[in-house]
Amino acid sequence: MKLNVINNCLKNFSKLGIIAYIFLNYETAKASDYVFYCKPWKDQISKISKNDNFSIELKSGSLTIIGGDQNSKFASLIFTHPNFYLFASPSGSLIKVSSIDGPKEVRYWELYEGQDTFYSSTCNN
Repeated sequence: MKLNVINNCLKNFSKLGIIAYIFLNYETAKASDYVFYCKPWKDQISKISKNDNFSIELKSGSLTIIGGDQNSKFASLIFTHPNFYLFASPSGSLIKVSSIDGPKEVRYWELYEGQDTFYSSTCNN
């Protein structure tokens, strides 16, 4: 009897694991294969906007920044939230991209050569 109960619990746990795996992969898929065209970065500390527009490409859980004046150009998806995606680059910068429909709010944080950098922008696809 106890063995039957344990087997049922293991089966239910396995089903839950499969559902969680599908859900997590679905969220990752939503954060991929898009190109967004963005306004110039605006420094949130000095309130000065950069000169050039840039693009963000999301593909298979990785983010590439094309153009722009920031130090990091590549990042990988590390966290998915219903309202945003969070990416981290090997240099330690963090990039938050909103996941809501419509224009995407993008935030970029980095500590480079002892100086905090905090940019934001709005992007459209």
